Amino acid sequence: MRTPEALYDKGLGQFILPCDAVRRSPNPDEFLLGFLQETYEAAANLGKWDRQTLERH
Repeated sequence: MRTPEALYDKGLGQFILPCDAVRRSPNPDEFLLGFLQETYEAAANLGKWDRQTLERH
């Protein structure tokens, strides 16, 4: 993960981003969106998703 504040929770089996990290960020919206984009890309790439079809606008 490129977001150093993100933690992997073994019990949940997923990465989490603590609310405090988002609140402390100078730009919380951008910070959260970056984390969500990063986790989406990781899942899509590891799952070999057809991103071109999924990401049509």
